[in-house]
Amino acid sequence: MSLPVRLWVAFLFFLSGFAALVYQVAWQRLLVVFAGGDVLAITIIVTAFMAGLGCGSFFGGVLADKGTQRRNLLLFGAAEALIAIFGLISKPLFYDLLYLKFGGIADSRLLTAAVLMLVLLLPTFLMGMSLPLLARAMIHDLPGAAVQTGRLYGVNTLGAAAGAFITTWALLPVHGMQGAIHHAALLNGVCALGIMPLLWLRTKEADEAKPSTNQDEACWSLRRCLMIYALSGFIALALEMLWFRLLGVMLKSTAFTFGTLLAVYLCGVGGGSLIGTLLTSRVRGPAKWFLMLQCGIGIYAGLMTTLVLVVVNQWPSLDWVRVYLDSYEPVDANTAVLLLQQWWSGALSPQEANIARIFPALHLGLPLLLVGPPTLLMGLSFPLLQKAAQSDLALVGRRVGWIQTANIAGSMLGAVLVSTCLLPLLGTAMTLRLLVVLSAVFGLLALSQAKWPFKLAFAMLMLASITLIPDQQTLWARAHGTTPERILLAEDGAGVSVLKKPPPGDANAATMVFVNGIGQSWIPFGGVHSALGALPTLLHPKPEEIAIIGLGSGDTLFSAASRIETREIVCIEIIGAELETLRQHAAESSYAGLRALLEDERIRHVMGDGRQFLMTTPQRFDIIEADALRPTSAHSGNLYSEEYFRLLLSRLKPGGYAVTWVPTQRVHDTFLRVFPHVLSLPHIIIGSNQPIPWDVTALRLRLNHLELRHHFAAAGIDLPGLLAPFLAPETPVRFFGPDFDRAVLSDLNTDVFPRDELALPALWPVK
Repeated sequence: MSLPVRLWVAFLFFLSGFAALVYQVAWQRLLVVFAGGDVLAITIIVTAFMAGLGCGSFFGGVLADKGTQRRNLLLFGAAEALIAIFGLISKPLFYDLLYLKFGGIADSRLLTAAVLMLVLLLPTFLMGMSLPLLARAMIHDLPGAAVQTGRLYGVNTLGAAAGAFITTWALLPVHGMQGAIHHAALLNGVCALGIMPLLWLRTKEADEAKPSTNQDEACWSLRRCLMIYALSGFIALALEMLWFRLLGVMLKSTAFTFGTLLAVYLCGVGGGSLIGTLLTSRVRGPAKWFLMLQCGIGIYAGLMTTLVLVVVNQWPSLDWVRVYLDSYEPVDANTAVLLLQQWWSGALSPQEANIARIFPALHLGLPLLLVGPPTLLMGLSFPLLQKAAQSDLALVGRRVGWIQTANIAGSMLGAVLVSTCLLPLLGTAMTLRLLVVLSAVFGLLALSQAKWPFKLAFAMLMLASITLIPDQQTLWARAHGTTPERILLAEDGAGVSVLKKPPPGDANAATMVFVNGIGQSWIPFGGVHSALGALPTLLHPKPEEIAIIGLGSGDTLFSAASRIETREIVCIEIIGAELETLRQHAAESSYAGLRALLEDERIRHVMGDGRQFLMTTPQRFDIIEADALRPTSAHSGNLYSEEYFRLLLSRLKPGGYAVTWVPTQRVHDTFLRVFPHVLSLPHIIIGSNQPIPWDVTALRLRLNHLELRHHFAAAGIDLPGLLAPFLAPETPVRFFGPDFDRAVLSDLNTDVFPRDELALPALWPVK
């Protein structure tokens, strides 16, 4: 096997991995629009994706062993070509057909799961086939099986890491989802064509290969390999979810966070696998080493999580990190790039330099420290397991494919159990302890024949790893840069809700509301959230049914519930833990506004994705609005897109109002593009299917109604003062009717290209 051929195959498999991650990122975003973004919907999407990969790995292994080298290479090329074709039609299939035509079926979780399994089966099946097919084609003797498989797995995973990073930071900001998918299809096409020259070049050499069996190494049975690697997959996926949750809170994640963390994770696995191929041939007892490495993953995860949280909160030199963790506002990616550019040129003060280094320190430095070493161990263990598993050249494809299937099955189980059971019931801290305990199984197997001093040392190390992990309250307090006694905490499968009490001695300060580490609102009520809820409700002649997307502190919801004419308010919140922390705060405090909100029988709380709720409900509303959301937040584009605003228009009663906060001009223009009648105020825009009356005198008279004054007084809100900026004569109030030429509005947010969410003009200026 010549070096140029090996390098060429590695390059093609790198591109294949790159394309696969582009698809995963883009397809998941498209499918979230259809299925919803709540924890159950995300779990269904991820599980459907992995199920196809697992099936492909299983059957790919069978096909690989039955075919010649030439046929395996041909099948790999055909699979890449078919993936490219599917990629080109995926946007029309996933979005135009599945969402726009049949979006209403997502009301049934069972039907949603079946549909997602069906539409994702073909491309993910083909992706899963690729490793066993290519591995069997490149392996000609049993001693080289583990090395060749490890190399292929390593370069493919590194390609996936590059795909995750470049998709997040370049392809999506510049080209949107459809453009990113087209680039991935092009790479699949390169792989399909690039494999063709090898069909003849490699066939002659393959015919000279002789079947062989391993007589020198003690190998595991296939059943044992499958069980062990399934447990490994369970722990790996569960740890990934915990790491991403913890880091997401500490980083105050934006649209660029997940892809960056995923790239670090995959880079560790891929790099570890390549390093492992250099060690495999020198290692005796690969099974034992595999078990020790797997055990080390759990030990490191427990100890390093504890150490990072302690160091960040107690080392004086890291005060700048703790200040950020404690802060209300995140640093978005574009601001970070601008600050780094100025820092590089020496144009920042020391205090500004601290802000500039927050983003790279937390998005790269912290993940490399917390996630890098254990994922390196994951990668290192892969070729070792292959060496322990491969005993017959005739069965190489099956062993590669079936072992990978077992790992994927364990990962699927991890995704389902962690998101739906372990996190809601146990929380992050206890789930981490459980995973460390499970990793001890590998250590016990590795040391089954060891002497008692080694077993005692291992037991002490595991005990330290488990007991040193902080409890739930302490863990999340430290992740928020504060102390346990200052927070109220609730966690579910969707996220972490924290209410941060004022510092001791500052009783007049507000209690800040954080969701997944990012400040959302505050208690007592007042400010933009109050105005957002109050203004459209007071403006509407008779708001009987109202829908509010997002709970936060409850401020917008409370203000929207101010009219006695209102019979029902539906509040849809994707993170159910928020309601629990508000109830805790109401039980501890005497704040009448929050108590009134929680005791209001007109309010119906729905836990789920707000957009998906509107898509599937038959109910129509007098007012629909979303709580204020930063345009740089992950998936915020789903609530600022043209298609979302069209959904609002379709769910309004005659004369109903759709309302949104206006963080950018693009959001304003996108909203204006949809509604025939629009009232534009500073930071708030209202759309309707009928003309919107704006009578300042009538509004001022309504402010004096007794029930309104009593409602807002209970929350300590000065209603006339709150709305004075909107009712002042100098306030710019603009009206747009059907006669306004909306064709001039071209710079818009859409579902497939949420430009505000993905905006990165500091790196990719858009003309």
